[in-house]
Amino acid sequence: MSAETGTGRRILVVDDDERERTGASRILKEAGHAVDTAASRADVENLLRKQAYDLVLSDLKMSMLNGPALYQLLHDLCRGRIPPVIFSIERGYTPEYANFLMRLAAPVLMKPVPAADLCQAVERLLSPRPHASPLAS
Repeated sequence: MSAETGTGRRILVVDDDERERTGASRILKEAGHAVDTAASRADVENLLRKQAYDLVLSDLKMSMLNGPALYQLLHDLCRGRIPPVIFSIERGYTPEYANFLMRLAAPVLMKPVPAADLCQAVERLLSPRPHASPLAS
């Protein structure tokens, strides 16, 4: 499902838990973003083939599409323009996930994610980054 807005960005929310998906989608829509949701790998593939996203919010530890697999899918389907990814997780993660997150430098939010934390993380990743002045020393 999606919602168009004139001021927000397009965000894909990926989570196999309907409550988490619905909650994050509601928060992001209230913040003015257009949001699509996906519950499975097939959903993500279908949406990525139709639409580009400014950001992806995803559960890190889904059984059918974990964080590394999702990132590989983004790499394969986004044709060199991989959107920033924020991962969410319910409890601790393995050293493998920790290494993956460090290499990716992706933000991680602990579930249940407070609305303010989600909005702050999204804005931080979507806000224009200041350019370094060529005269700065």
